[in-house]
Amino acid sequence: MPEATDPRQLMEAFAAFTAASEQLQARYESVQKQLMLLQNEFQTVLEAVPFDIWVLGENGEPRFTNKPDARPGAFMDGPSPWEPGAPNGIRRFRDLEDMDHFFEQESRPTEKGKIVILRDVTEQHLRAQQSSREDRLQAMGMMAAELAHEIRNPLGSLALFAGMLVEDLQDSPDSLELCRKIQDGTQRLNTLVSNILTFSRDLAPKPTIVPLKSFWEEAKKAAGVPDTCEWRNKVPASAAWHADPDMLRQVAVNLLQNSMRAMENSQKPKLTLLASKENIESKPHWHFALSDNGCGIPKGALSRIFDPFYSTFGAGTGLGLAVSHRIITAHNGLMHVESEDGKGTTVRLRLKAAE
Repeated sequence: MPEATDPRQLMEAFAAFTAASEQLQARYESVQKQLMLLQNEFQTVLEAVPFDIWVLGENGEPRFTNKPDARPGAFMDGPSPWEPGAPNGIRRFRDLEDMDHFFEQESRPTEKGKIVILRDVTEQHLRAQQSSREDRLQAMGMMAAELAHEIRNPLGSLALFAGMLVEDLQDSPDSLELCRKIQDGTQRLNTLVSNILTFSRDLAPKPTIVPLKSFWEEAKKAAGVPDTCEWRNKVPASAAWHADPDMLRQVAVNLLQNSMRAMENSQKPKLTLLASKENIESKPHWHFALSDNGCGIPKGALSRIFDPFYSTFGAGTGLGLAVSHRIITAHNGLMHVESEDGKGTTVRLRLKAAE
């Protein structure tokens, strides 16, 4: 017969088993707490990173994202990042306020799906565009300045001789009329040469406080904006730039006159002015937007509007936007134009805020 088991041994074994179970349970709970802590910390890190992340499954289904609330707006160049067929590279996004942003999209494959990463590169993209334009404008400006200097001397002689002819031909009305046309043409050429030299010279802004709301009201009068044009100045009273008001006045008048020409065929012309505060590299700036409901700019022309002597209108020197761009760049500011053919144009200016 088998020997009987000592009840005390059974009790000791049961107690040891219970202690081991309790120890395992405690370790399990500790591991669970550590796992929860790591998950929370991981989630905090993912929410804090300056880009959006989506983890997609084998069939493209979203399994995880650190941005559960979709960005309000739409991608202008294809599906959203988490949708099939979304392209990689620089992507254009328009928010609910019709403001364009630029994102860099990248996809990385996983064992069963892929990870999509979206980085906001709006600042770098616009700065690169502006830098490229400024380099091109400087090269054009140097060439134009040389030509302007060469033209100015013979042009001065032409104006002098035309004036002498006007005096000598007072008794010959037909010849006098032709001579006056020569004078008018000479004057237009002289104005163009002066504009070229203004465009090509170095700019040295003398900044002071420029209250945006009243500044644009004054610019409206200087540009001759008629009362028939609806004027919506929604700029906050607190908005102010640290800039040269005389230089900026030239920019403002040019932009308003361009808008009026673009709205010549609009039944209800409308100009809307908005401004919002932004922090760029920890420094406050005011982002200003001027929108019209005019004819817009054709897509093929949008990349050339800052080139000297290029104009989408029938007349004009084509120097207005080129000079404006140089003035904004001289302030270390940013100038960006958004437009849709047949729908209207928005010009955005960003300059340092006044203290």
